[in-house]
Amino acid sequence: MPHPRPALLLLLLLLTSAACAQKTVDTQQLGWVRYHLRLPLQGPYALRQELEERAYWFPWRQHQLVSRSVIERRLGRDWNAGLGLTVFRQSLPHDPHAVITQTRTEVRPMLELAGLQPLNDKLALHHRYWAELRYFGGTDGGLSFANYRFRYRLELRYRPHPEWQLRAFDEIMVNAGRQVVANTFDQNRYGGSLQYQFSKQVGAELGYLRWFQQRSSGDEFYDRHIVRLTLHHQLPAPRRD
Repeated sequence: MPHPRPALLLLLLLLTSAACAQKTVDTQQLGWVRYHLRLPLQGPYALRQELEERAYWFPWRQHQLVSRSVIERRLGRDWNAGLGLTVFRQSLPHDPHAVITQTRTEVRPMLELAGLQPLNDKLALHHRYWAELRYFGGTDGGLSFANYRFRYRLELRYRPHPEWQLRAFDEIMVNAGRQVVANTFDQNRYGGSLQYQFSKQVGAELGYLRWFQQRSSGDEFYDRHIVRLTLHHQLPAPRRD
C-alpha cells in the first residue's frame, strides 16, 4: 500500500508556518488524562473505547470531555479499518480565564484506515488516515452539520525493549465543506511520548503534544501545549468453545 512522502508533509508544515506569520496567536497550557480500552471480538474484529478529560492548567478549568468508540477490522497483518463515533462536551468559551457560559455538544462519525510499516526489528512507521463529519448541538437540542475534516498522522515508533516504546508523531488536519471559508487548514499536532507495559493487559503512556489550530476567522490561532497521560487496557480475546 503506498504511503505519503515525508517531503509532502514537511512542505505543508513550511507553508503553514509562513501563512501564520504576523497573526494573532492565543497560547494555552492543558493537561489530558485518557483511558484507552481495547476488547478483541470474534474473528478479525475488535472494539476500542476511549474516555478523556481535557482541562486547562493555568488556571484549572475544564476544556473538553471526550468519548470515542470504534469498531475495527483487521485487513491483514499490519493494517486495519475502523468505523466509529466521537462525542465531545465542550466548555465555552475556549478561554481558561473566562467563566463557563455554555456547554456545547459535538458529534463526529468517523472512518479510519491505519497500518504499520516495519523498518527493522525495533523501528516502525505507523500511518493513520481519518475522515470525520462534524455535527454541533444547538440550543434546541438538535444537531446541525458543520463540515468534513480529513486527518493524516505519521508516527515513528521505537521499541528498545519489549516493555518500553518511544513514539514521535506529526498530524495534519484539513477542513472541507460549504461553511469553510478562511480555515481550510485546520490544525497541526506534533509531539512524542514514552509508553511502559506493566503487563500484556496494562500499560501507561506519558507524552507531550503541541496543538496549533487556525480558527474560522483565518487570522487567529490557538497554540496549545499539552501534557497527556494515558492508561492502556487490553482485555483478553474471547474464548472459543
